[in-house]
Amino acid sequence: MKNTIKLNFVILLTVVTTLFSCSTNDMDDDQNVANALVGEWQRVDSSASLANSFVFYADNTGIKIASEAQDNGTAISNAVSLEWNSSTTNLQLMMDEEINTPYSFNAEGQLVLSAISEIPFVRID
Repeated sequence: MKNTIKLNFVILLTVVTTLFSCSTNDMDDDQNVANALVGEWQRVDSSASLANSFVFYADNTGIKIASEAQDNGTAISNAVSLEWNSSTTNLQLMMDEEINTPYSFNAEGQLVLSAISEIPFVRID
């Protein structure tokens, strides 16, 4: 059971990574702002036992992924589809509810979503 859950998670990440390898850079300035968000962003405190990430696709869809390994060898995983829109400083996420959050990139290039987490996200794709 434990190996099946890990295998499913690895397959999901492989599919997501493969999808991101097909992007284009021919965008105007407004699209470049949104393009900076496109990719997979994982919270910097993620580990093998706890992971939180967002995947933003160029078509303004995406996935919010959370996984947690349990002490008994099982894992809990959740993937929620979302739609997103951005301006220069604000990100709107439509999932189960609508979330509006200021966003920025810190000096290390990490994504800061202040209304979602005090901990920044790092691009992993």
